[in-house]
Amino acid sequence: MILRLIILACLSLPSAIISNAQDCLDVINKMLLYSKADEIFNGTKWVYPKRFLGSPMLVENYWPKADIVYSGIRYESIFMNYDIFKNDIIIYNPEKFKEKYIVINKDKLQGFSYLDTASGRKHDFVYSELPGISGKALYETITTGIVTLYIKPVKQVVMRSSDKVQGQYSEYFLYFLKIGERCTGFQSKSQLTSLLGNHATEVQRFIRKNKLKINTTHPRDIVAVITFYEGLK
Repeated sequence: MILRLIILACLSLPSAIISNAQDCLDVINKMLLYSKADEIFNGTKWVYPKRFLGSPMLVENYWPKADIVYSGIRYESIFMNYDIFKNDIIIYNPEKFKEKYIVINKDKLQGFSYLDTASGRKHDFVYSELPGISGKALYETITTGIVTLYIKPVKQVVMRSSDKVQGQYSEYFLYFLKIGERCTGFQSKSQLTSLLGNHATEVQRFIRKNKLKINTTHPRDIVAVITFYEGLK
């Protein structure tokens, strides 16, 4: 059995037509959502890479049941995951008692959302090109009504010189804050507080009081700060 998979945050995907999970794959087949292949149902086969320690996946402990928005249609309750290292969205499709994993063509992908069964939190990802940031990418998105926080997970392989293992996956996050029409990247506490303008003092106090870490490896702490900032308005 392939490794099962976990992660974070919040924004509603665009309104879309809804398709039930029961007939979802038939609808997708008619729409040519996937590229053609003989060995697997209307798609490209995905094989879990076993060369490195750790996991390249967004959700590392299980495969979440997600809603996927593609070409204006919302496909509900689909088991899926995101291979961050390869930048592949994978759908799990059990067929005739055989596990099959299908890679989605992202040309018309708009995003996906899932409920984290461990924390009870809903996470929303959009596939978009941010203002001033070149290229489309998948961002976990949190909107407070005043600002929008975009979180881009990144996984890279760190090579090791010892043992028989060639390397292991290392994860970090890129952050972008959109206020009005402006979207700015940040990594540190000073960069974040400077973007929050006249509430910088209150935000700094909140960070100290709650011992939050504002860096590229603690996205939940960033989310907590943005949620607090919304309450100041």
